[in-house]
Amino acid sequence: MGGGSHGEEIHLVKWGVVCGDKENGGLGIRKFTIMNKALLGKWIWRFASDKEALWKHVLEAKYGQEGHGWRTKKAVGACGVGVWKEILKEADWCWDKMGFKVGKGNKISFWTDVWCEELALSQRFPHLYTLAADRNAKIEDLWDQNVGEGGWNLRFIRDFNDWEVELVGELLQTLRGVRISWEDDSVFWKGGGSGKFRVKEAYSWLDRPMDGNFPKNRIWVGGVPTKIMFFTWEATWGKILTLIGYKKEVGSFRTGVFCCACDAESVDHLLIHCTVARELWDLVLGLVGVNGCFLKL
Repeated sequence: MGGGSHGEEIHLVKWGVVCGDKENGGLGIRKFTIMNKALLGKWIWRFASDKEALWKHVLEAKYGQEGHGWRTKKAVGACGVGVWKEILKEADWCWDKMGFKVGKGNKISFWTDVWCEELALSQRFPHLYTLAADRNAKIEDLWDQNVGEGGWNLRFIRDFNDWEVELVGELLQTLRGVRISWEDDSVFWKGGGSGKFRVKEAYSWLDRPMDGNFPKNRIWVGGVPTKIMFFTWEATWGKILTLIGYKKEVGSFRTGVFCCACDAESVDHLLIHCTVARELWDLVLGLVGVNGCFLKL
């Protein structure tokens, strides 16, 4: 950011930094490609969460269902063109951030869907998964309503060895507290507190933070002129257009500081170590009762 004397632009801060969140040292400008992924991903969420929408029924009729109706089949062959095919490319990362809330249990796979903790039970207990009598069983298939208030009736292909009993105990402990209800099964979004998909939250997750320690609250302060805040932001990154920086852009150029006629004009020197800057710091810090204290950029 910044301009040269001949009209050409001199980019002081990398575009990847500029596009970061303010909390991470950026300016909050959105990256088009990531924003597009987040917007497309919202349709993956809507297909899974909207129950009776007409557009959903149209897609189901055209592509077919899989995963107990939470997804359409992949768009391939003659049907594999158009908008929905592009949207389906975002399905993997979306489902990584989605989980299931158990209701009736008739649309959630017991072993392979993520509905209990952060992993599918087939991943958490791979050995027991290989022993399951029905690896494609839904939750309702393994729930027995006739046992008191209801309980699990897990079925396996053989009796357990002594060392396997402990694994079964861990599985039952994991399932403790889960109950079937009369509500429909549903999905929830793990990327935010509301449990619902938000484009902003999806964008933040897709765009990994650069630096979680950036002093955002000390730079973007209400009531401070915008130009001052931008200057402070550039200074924090060490990207003020000093004479040294200008020399790198345009070639040979005198780099001495005009105001004090000493040293090269670096960011540290210009704002702190220059004799003129020191006098200003002494004056300002003296007003708040601080003497002889200098910060280092």
